[in-house]
Amino acid sequence: MMAPPPAALPALSSVPAAFEMSGRISVRQADRSDIAKLRWTHRRDKDVWSIASPLGNEVARIESNADGAVLSTGGSAQAADSFDDLTEKILGVPLNPRMLAAWLHGDLRETPPQWHVTIDETQKAGDVELARRLSAVRGETSVRLVVDEYQPLQE
Repeated sequence: MMAPPPAALPALSSVPAAFEMSGRISVRQADRSDIAKLRWTHRRDKDVWSIASPLGNEVARIESNADGAVLSTGGSAQAADSFDDLTEKILGVPLNPRMLAAWLHGDLRETPPQWHVTIDETQKAGDVELARRLSAVRGETSVRLVVDEYQPLQE
């Protein structure tokens, strides 16, 4: 099955402080492989990930702010110190939203040394080059992000 073409992008003059994107995320570790739909709202002080099955049913939601993070799954909630702690719990790998936002916008400068990141496909949004597909590998763990829709948000 072919992926849908990406939605039209806004004309950006700079990287926005806040955005919303939807797409797909896959995580592969040794013999385990997970793929999910992802809707991500990123703001300076808050991130929200809605993780859904490939059929679109929400299976988890991670919300973080300056006070910590909360993972909601099937009516239960679990608090943690950070977003990274909760992505490790649900996906098996700690993912920092600020780091991912930088990668999404083509900035690989502050990538931790244990990660190898490539932007496999880009898309133009005015003066900003956005990742359409990116891959990040750390040891035996591989994370892929595909962006289907992207829009800046008012902060």
